[in-house]
Amino acid sequence: MIVTKKRSFYKSLSWRIIASIDTFVLSLIIINYSSNKYSYDLAFYIASLEVVTKTIIYYFHERGWNKLQFGRLKQRVNRIRSLIKAATWRIFACLDTFLISLIITGRLDWATSIAFFEIITKAILYYFHERGWNRIKWGREF
Repeated sequence: MIVTKKRSFYKSLSWRIIASIDTFVLSLIIINYSSNKYSYDLAFYIASLEVVTKTIIYYFHERGWNKLQFGRLKQRVNRIRSLIKAATWRIFACLDTFLISLIITGRLDWATSIAFFEIITKAILYYFHERGWNRIKWGREF
């Protein structure tokens, strides 16, 4: 099975929308829970910068996985592949979130908390995103 670049692009775009909303909400909760001042600004900056960095990282992660035949069946992929792919993505994405959060907030505790909670929420969301895209035949050549 060959996956087209267009499919990788649209898959990365759909994931970025879901993930950016999650980042914004988590950042907003953590920053405002730990602060006396209620503000959307920092959460917005973190989520906005991630749109750029993670779209690029996700695209290359997706293209790299497309070169691997591990876990590919005739017209779909198995669940183990989706789980391992989700885990490798979380490593890259968590480091990116941590660094962006640290740079924007200047606070190690906030950056660590945001990155930690993202491991949980985004691993679950990513798995279901992968399974959903597995049902879409568009952009695959068999």
